[in-house]
Amino acid sequence: MTDLLTVPSSGGVPFEDGDDRGRVLVFGRDTGGAYSLMEYVVAAGTGSAGVADYGAHRHAGIEETFYVRAGSLRFLIGETIVDLAAGDFVRVPAGVRHGYVNVSGAPVELLVSFIPGGFEELFVRHRTDQDPPPAGGGFMADAIAEFGSTFEAPEAARGD
Repeated sequence: MTDLLTVPSSGGVPFEDGDDRGRVLVFGRDTGGAYSLMEYVVAAGTGSAGVADYGAHRHAGIEETFYVRAGSLRFLIGETIVDLAAGDFVRVPAGVRHGYVNVSGAPVELLVSFIPGGFEELFVRHRTDQDPPPAGGGFMADAIAEFGSTFEAPEAARGD
């Protein structure tokens, strides 16, 4: 555990995740595993209101929170779909199905936390802005193996 208490706007560990991007502000390893926090920018959406791939998934032992800093996002939690705007907050308990899609046509800025921390390491390990790409089975394979995550096929997560 480190004694880092402040992260300047130029700090943290930046990463790209396809068209999305972010930066880890606090790693779980810096909090004794208690939590982690990252900024995440969801690229301008290409989904439509009627057919949207939410990327539905679950994390067996991780609670996740999402705070919308700017923009709007369609969010799936359990079987419920809600539209979120700047200032809205979602808490996803461990094991609960969730996902999101940006249908706004503009980037969405989020603060995302993982409790306990550790899952953020996958975003850095599997960042798409590194060459060569990381070896291994990929982000989802590591999430399944290391965190008991499950991911649905896009067809199972579609609809409003």
